[in-house]
Amino acid sequence: QLSKARTDLEQHSLEGASTSDSVTFITFVQSLKRKTKTWEKNVELFRGGQKILERQRFQFPSSWLYCESLDGEWSAFNDILARKDGQIQRQLAQLQTKIVSEDKLVEDRTGDLLADWEKNKPIQGNIRPDQAQSTLAIFEGRYNRLKEERDNLAKAKEALELSEPGLLAASEERMQIGIEELQDLKGVWAELTKIWEQLDTLKEQQWLSIQPRKIRRALEELVSQLKALPARLRQYASYEHVQGVLKSYLKVNMMIVDLKSEALKERHWKQLMRRLRVSWVLSDLSLGQLWDVNLAKNESVVKEVVMIAQGEMALEEFLKQVREAWQTYDLDLINYQNKCKVIRGLEDLFNKVREHINSVSAMKLSPYFKVFEEDALSWEDKLNRINNLFEVWQDVQRRWVYLDGIFSGSADIKHLLPVETSRFGSLSTEFLALMKKVAKSPLVLDVLNIPGNQRSLERLQELLHKIQKALGEYLERERA
Repeated sequence: QLSKARTDLEQHSLEGASTSDSVTFITFVQSLKRKTKTWEKNVELFRGGQKILERQRFQFPSSWLYCESLDGEWSAFNDILARKDGQIQRQLAQLQTKIVSEDKLVEDRTGDLLADWEKNKPIQGNIRPDQAQSTLAIFEGRYNRLKEERDNLAKAKEALELSEPGLLAASEERMQIGIEELQDLKGVWAELTKIWEQLDTLKEQQWLSIQPRKIRRALEELVSQLKALPARLRQYASYEHVQGVLKSYLKVNMMIVDLKSEALKERHWKQLMRRLRVSWVLSDLSLGQLWDVNLAKNESVVKEVVMIAQGEMALEEFLKQVREAWQTYDLDLINYQNKCKVIRGLEDLFNKVREHINSVSAMKLSPYFKVFEEDALSWEDKLNRINNLFEVWQDVQRRWVYLDGIFSGSADIKHLLPVETSRFGSLSTEFLALMKKVAKSPLVLDVLNIPGNQRSLERLQELLHKIQKALGEYLERERA
């Protein structure tokens, strides 16, 4: 240690040294002068220890450093130290001038750094964490280098009696405040980086897979993490900015819930994108893209599209119910005297079909009807055809059953009304054939689609009416 100090001391000189080198030289000499007292005691201790060992006839190893060698090293060190210190004393006035000059330059650099810090320190809320941390790292390096210069200069000034020990300059206090603020900002951004990283993870979630309830819970957890930060870290705009961002995302979470509704179809998303002037691919859409369009500002647009979707969904659901009801509606058939199966309970069919006809008509008043107009009008036509068909069918079936009982139950009637009997027989064959088709497939829509059934039934209705009228006239004559 003593040998190294002597070697280093020999390499230092004031000859042609710059101001900063002079400062380094002075502070180095001062530090060695402070160490000298301790080293002197150690040398004395070593010398006394060797004498004790010699009296005890101790066999010293070959590697032993004898105190005579140490005394020579110690003496050489003190000579060099005295010479270098004398050099300082002889050039005291010149050194003091150099130090004062360097002090002014350092003060100027301090002022520049502090002004730059005040102007460019990363406290704004819209700065990205990586950018803020990069800026802080640069400022920390500048602060550390300047602090080292100031510390060395302070030691040189103290050695040259240019300052009072323990007295801090105003700029030194400002430096300390700046460094403390830098450390606080490092803490703020270290914590905010964790928040932003979690927020970025949320933003990357695919829209088709997100669950609004989980998003809300995650945002509330991030707000709680922010609130848990120390008070001194909560005073910066960067903290307030991320807090504002989280609260804004929480505020629009109900819109996220609405947009996840099953009511929104592809046509509604296209309408929304057109209104928001964005181009999204729904399968690739992320939560962050939605947040980025400022949902709070566009709340009226989102609500309008959602309301349209929900209105259309109500109509779509009704048409779906109508479709399912009639695609599965089977006629209730019962056996009639082993001749055929006839339809029972047509009143239930009429109640349902008329209810649906009225509802489809009411749909036309809805502002959302246009989208379903073609489908609705198609069903309106089918429902009216069902109603008309089975009104005729009910009348034909009732008349046929009545007349069948008369013509089949009395042999005399065949002789008394041979023409009507023949006509009823032909008509009955046609009716039984039609009922056979119904029995084979009793679905209402299948019956509706039997070719020419409406015309056939209307003709049967007319013929049955004539036969029944002829029968009535005959019975009237018989009573007369």
